[in-house]
Amino acid sequence: MFFSVLDLNRNAVTRINSLPSYKSHSLKIGSIFRKQDVSNSIQVLSDCSFEVGSMVEVMSDNGMTIYGVIRWIGVPEGKKNDWAGLELDSEFISSDNSDGMFGTKRYFTCKGNTALFVPLNRCKPDCRFQFNLSLNGIPKPPETHSVTSLEDSDNVPPLGEPEILSRLVGRMRGIQGHLNSCYLDATLFSLFTSSSACDGVNTSADSEEGISHILRRDIVNPLRRSGFVPAESVMNFRKQLGCKSFTTEEKDPEEFIAILLKDVLHLEPLLKFRSHGELSQDAYTHQIIVEKKQVGVLPSVQQLLEISLVSSDLKFEEIPSCLIVQMPRFGKKFKMFSKIIPSTELDITDVLHFSSRQCFLCGRLADYECPHCLMDHKLQPGRIKQYCSTCNTQVHIHPSRQEHAPHKLILPDHVPADAPVQRKTMQLFAVLCINTSHYVSFVKYGPDPRSWIFFDSMADRYGDDNNGYNIPVIRACPEVADFLSQSEEELATANLSQCTDLVQRLLGDAYMCLYQNTESQLASSMSTDVSIT
Repeated sequence: MFFSVLDLNRNAVTRINSLPSYKSHSLKIGSIFRKQDVSNSIQVLSDCSFEVGSMVEVMSDNGMTIYGVIRWIGVPEGKKNDWAGLELDSEFISSDNSDGMFGTKRYFTCKGNTALFVPLNRCKPDCRFQFNLSLNGIPKPPETHSVTSLEDSDNVPPLGEPEILSRLVGRMRGIQGHLNSCYLDATLFSLFTSSSACDGVNTSADSEEGISHILRRDIVNPLRRSGFVPAESVMNFRKQLGCKSFTTEEKDPEEFIAILLKDVLHLEPLLKFRSHGELSQDAYTHQIIVEKKQVGVLPSVQQLLEISLVSSDLKFEEIPSCLIVQMPRFGKKFKMFSKIIPSTELDITDVLHFSSRQCFLCGRLADYECPHCLMDHKLQPGRIKQYCSTCNTQVHIHPSRQEHAPHKLILPDHVPADAPVQRKTMQLFAVLCINTSHYVSFVKYGPDPRSWIFFDSMADRYGDDNNGYNIPVIRACPEVADFLSQSEEELATANLSQCTDLVQRLLGDAYMCLYQNTESQLASSMSTDVSIT
């Protein structure tokens, strides 16, 4: 059964746009799938027409099969019959390829060397997604072949930049959603696709059939090896979590992350905080808590994190390998800020407990920090205020600051006053978003600033709620990086209404931002002891 959405001012749009439409609208789709001969049904599909969004394959002049998605159908200038403009799965160097131009006219836009225009009759349905027929007439999702036990024991490393576009981008890619699983799908995809921040596992408390091995064997390894995890594997993992609600209900990602890191991966808390003069506190994630008046209308994660920690009198005891920051919101609906800028680099130098700091005014080594100066409107409100002894005295002579109580910083021994401060930074590698109770994620997959992908485990669906399945989709979204690469001043004045849908979604729906310590990741990648085993 096909579902469509009808707009009175537009044509009907097939919800399952990766499957072909049929020339005869009087033909009952259900009758095709009731045929006993499977080959007859496949023949009907191969003889059909296509629509924008259909996934197809084309034989190139040199005999190579090329796969892509139809982005345009029509009669181009200088031609007589229908042609299709394809956006290819991966870059294909040819004199016929472009970025959506054909001749002197642009028909659509995509990455260079990934657009190909061919006669429509040369297109065939993508054979990678030809399906078997189930007894009730609904096509089964593509089957995945199990790997050998030797491969199951391997620790597949995170996908690198060259592999992502060819292995992950497209339909039926990533983790297939099923029965309120989007919170789990988006979280697992964010944590394990291209990052090794949570790969270190202590499996001494786990057997070969334990849950951490199931996570690695059924989800992490297939995701990294083949780019697809079927819904059955996700459901099997959910059953192993030990609570029936994990198989039927939607959970909050922070609840799942705590169980995943503590009980599945057996990891110590990622974050260790120290309050001034108090013992340390541990956590797996950090919930940002600020007052709205403390920041502007378009705050960054950098601003929010600093204000949250200073206001709570908290500092990191050490640089975390992975920092998962929850945005300031209450539940799934109420957001304190309509939009938040996910800082691509997070400078945590000034929120480390035992670290050299820089004087806010003169730049020399700081000796004092004053939380009361945080929101001083004459001293850049919202910025952490740290002073050398001289500047601290001068600032607090002012009558409006005589009630402030700056405290002495605990600094490394024997650091010269004019020594440069080594900045400690963490890199953004994923953003978990939510809109109307549905979770999706953005993932940074390589060192190139434009290496971003968008993942939705339930982007599309084939069949109805009882007899269908979800179609996960992954899209490349370099425009996200283009927007975030602007300076804070440019971002503050940017016309957000002119941004693409994905950029607006990233800014408006951010639920968690995930950062990794690239130095520790480099060190761990060189160690055989820190891996999923």
